[in-house]
Amino acid sequence: MPSPAAHRQTRYVAAPGLPEPTPLPLPEPTADVDQAKADLTEYGVCILTGVLEDREVEALRDRLERQAAAERALGDRSPYLGDHNKQLLSNMVNKGQEFLDLVVRQEADELAGYLLGKSFLLSSMTAGVFLGPTTEPQQLHRDQGQVPATADFAASCNLFWLLDDFTPERGSTWLVPGSHRWPAEHLIKPPPREQAVQITAPAGSVYCWDGRVWHSAGANPVGHPRRHVTTFFCLPWTRQQENWGVTCLQEVLDEASPKLRARLGLRTYGTLGLMSGTRTDREAVSLGNYDVVIPDHIIGEDGALHPMRRVSRAPIAGAD
Repeated sequence: MPSPAAHRQTRYVAAPGLPEPTPLPLPEPTADVDQAKADLTEYGVCILTGVLEDREVEALRDRLERQAAAERALGDRSPYLGDHNKQLLSNMVNKGQEFLDLVVRQEADELAGYLLGKSFLLSSMTAGVFLGPTTEPQQLHRDQGQVPATADFAASCNLFWLLDDFTPERGSTWLVPGSHRWPAEHLIKPPPREQAVQITAPAGSVYCWDGRVWHSAGANPVGHPRRHVTTFFCLPWTRQQENWGVTCLQEVLDEASPKLRARLGLRTYGTLGLMSGTRTDREAVSLGNYDVVIPDHIIGEDGALHPMRRVSRAPIAGAD
């Protein structure tokens, strides 16, 4: 029988473990969020359709294409593309309100909240667009490879927001459904590619998978742009993939809703996530959760006050 998650912080109900490393079929796409949660339990993946309206898809496509072109135009300062035709864009929280809105959507609350509990964090936010054909798929991996394989719960999950139809010939994601239920000894080395299957889902969908599931990006032999935005979420006591405390613009934090600030880590989780310095107008709660206020100064040796410098939209004098 299904049983509650071991860490007792979520409403996730775990399916019984599988005695052998046998893959399951992909679940059918669904517009029912409750069915999607049931699919996460059984298969470790769900495909939720009809999430983004056509106008939202178009707006996100346009914003993503402009951002991708602008980053390529940085020349030698542009992030390295490698020897392939896929452009990955990171730290999307700084790159437009359209992307930030995905972090706090109800679908994220429902799916990530089911796996990780209400206090989950945004670990990273990325996007991708193909600039031409590719021939090799990514190596199969698990997103919580840093978590002991014996952990029988999700410590992370990925939500892919689809801005184009995802099909195998366009490089859709390879997944090994049910691998979150495999014995721990089979969660260390990747399984054979033959055990994985590729997603097929329409634009406007979001699909989610448990951080324990083996998966990889696919090859895109037709060179379709196959655009998407990824919100990668984690438990509140695991380290976030992106170091928001350094890279998130101060203006993004200033303009963020309480929910978004919490997702970025500006809410404590017990004694985790503190920011200590000179006194603020926020009273700390002993062993409780509270919103973090960034202090004006950090206190150094002999009481010296050091200004808390933050990355900002303000241009740097003399910068090209």
